[in-house]
Amino acid sequence: MSTHDDKVKRLLDGEIDEAEIAADPVLASLAERIFGLNIEPIVPTKPSQQSVGPDVEVIAAKTSHEPMVEVIPGAAPAPSMALPDLPNIPKAGAENKNGGMFLKIFGITSLIVAVANIFGLFGFLNSQCAAAKCTEEATRINWAGIHNIGNELGWSMPFPEMGIPDYVAVTCSILVLIVAFLRK
Repeated sequence: MSTHDDKVKRLLDGEIDEAEIAADPVLASLAERIFGLNIEPIVPTKPSQQSVGPDVEVIAAKTSHEPMVEVIPGAAPAPSMALPDLPNIPKAGAENKNGGMFLKIFGITSLIVAVANIFGLFGFLNSQCAAAKCTEEATRINWAGIHNIGNELGWSMPFPEMGIPDYVAVTCSILVLIVAFLRK
């Protein structure tokens, strides 16, 4: 291996002294391009630090901040390639119309059912209540206990008394309607 190759290897390994880099313009240029280091020649200030050997001529490396693009004379630029044909993007409105209609129907139906339950219009289903504590006066389905429709836990008293499940049912159905009508 030549001495120049050895210097480059030591530069890349980080085992070279700054003074040696500053003395060689090629190494200084490589250090600036690779590591971003701008190494100026070091001038000793104390007499004990002055070199004993002959003076070395330091040549400043010419560097520029332009990108390193190799220009080959006589070469033609690469031809531009045409973009491939891509399928058309389907319109989003076609699929959302059916989904929006479903949400509107679901919201209206759930609101009607929630309000009808508040006023006890499903009281005729109370005949399925077979427990000892069932009463004819409980004509409102308790949404939180709808799975207990066969006993007293599935039923609540009519309109003046309203529970949290009734408020939640009405609010959620109104929110579904708002989303359905605001959706495009």
